[in-house]
Amino acid sequence: MSDSVSLVPLPLMSQRYAKAFFDLAQEAGCVEQVEKEVASFLKVLEQNEDLQHFVQNPFFSVRKQKEALNVLCQNMEFAHQEAGRIFRNFLGVIAANRRLFALLGILQAFQRHLALFRGEFLVQVTSACPLNVHQKEMLCAALESVIKRSVVLQVSVDPTILGGFIIRLGSYQIDASLVTKLSSLKLVLKKEVS
Repeated sequence: MSDSVSLVPLPLMSQRYAKAFFDLAQEAGCVEQVEKEVASFLKVLEQNEDLQHFVQNPFFSVRKQKEALNVLCQNMEFAHQEAGRIFRNFLGVIAANRRLFALLGILQAFQRHLALFRGEFLVQVTSACPLNVHQKEMLCAALESVIKRSVVLQVSVDPTILGGFIIRLGSYQIDASLVTKLSSLKLVLKKEVS
């Protein structure tokens, strides 16, 4: 078996890389700055389909991946700061280990690790359209009253859910999306007809 084949499950691998990344940032004393760099990078990644394709495509050489990531980091204007250096080096390690396909999961695991370190609970919310400030505040308050911990929302938009929202709390998921309700209704109607 070649050493390029990974037998480690993807979520576990992402958690290990995220923990190592967090430890590096903590040792350098720049966890907050690295957090900002990660948030900026994730925003760029989520908005740029070409970058998403690049990250997911295993056919690019490690050298090409490292070069492209260095250029991206320099364009994001954090290449000369300590946090930027740590982040850029970390991206290089992920590329060298041929794990760039897991980058999104690794960075999200880093954010979860950081939230736990602060005593916060990271909640992923997917809605059909962007939530306004009032909706976010109401959702935070409702979740905090249920789980009795400080909540940090990680909001994403997915128009394919048509309406409503999907909430992920750790290993739990609350799916109150319109597409799920319509699918359930469709199944009930099919059952009634047959």
